[in-house]
Amino acid sequence: MSSRDQEIEIGLLPVPAVLFPGGQLRLIASKAYHQDLIRDCLREGQGLGLVLAEKRADGNLLFGQRAGTRGRSHPEIATIGTYCQITDFDQNEAGQLEVVIKAEQKLVIVDAFEASNGGLRAECRLLAPEPAIPIGPEDELLIGILEDLLAHPSIAKEARQSTYAHAAELGGRLVELLPIKNSVRQRFLEISDPLTRLTRIEKMLDQLQSEEG
Repeated sequence: MSSRDQEIEIGLLPVPAVLFPGGQLRLIASKAYHQDLIRDCLREGQGLGLVLAEKRADGNLLFGQRAGTRGRSHPEIATIGTYCQITDFDQNEAGQLEVVIKAEQKLVIVDAFEASNGGLRAECRLLAPEPAIPIGPEDELLIGILEDLLAHPSIAKEARQSTYAHAAELGGRLVELLPIKNSVRQRFLEISDPLTRLTRIEKMLDQLQSEEG
């Protein structure tokens, strides 16, 4: 992708998750239009847009008419998400299609609308990458926290393969793995400066520690 903002039309995958550029996630394509989207992406060599859609208490996605969305009701989605590529796919033991996606770049949804198969498509603006600021000694505490998270047995293999050589990557991996609400993850995704994100992560961790104490 170019460093300049671009506008494209892609299929959207609303999920109760937030993924930062460089992050990887394994998903089950449970609905027919999800499978159509995966098939089309693989056939055309195009990516998809991953956007946050929150879950209700019963585990189902919240549905409602989002401003700027044309067509029938769909999950209430965030305006900022990530452009992702499918890196692997397979059928699990239950016969479901599982895919691994990797986020490449942040995007802004300009206009979302219903596709002919009932899924969501959107006109999106791909955002220029955040500045590549190397991590340093001042980030030692956050690096240690991330390494502890990555070593936890519950962390998926896809997440362990992620890199964190720069401030944007360090902040992204932390936000993906810390036990925080998706709404908080989304707010961190919407920050455009990686150093500001790291500072706010440190403040959040200090606040959580003081509350536990």
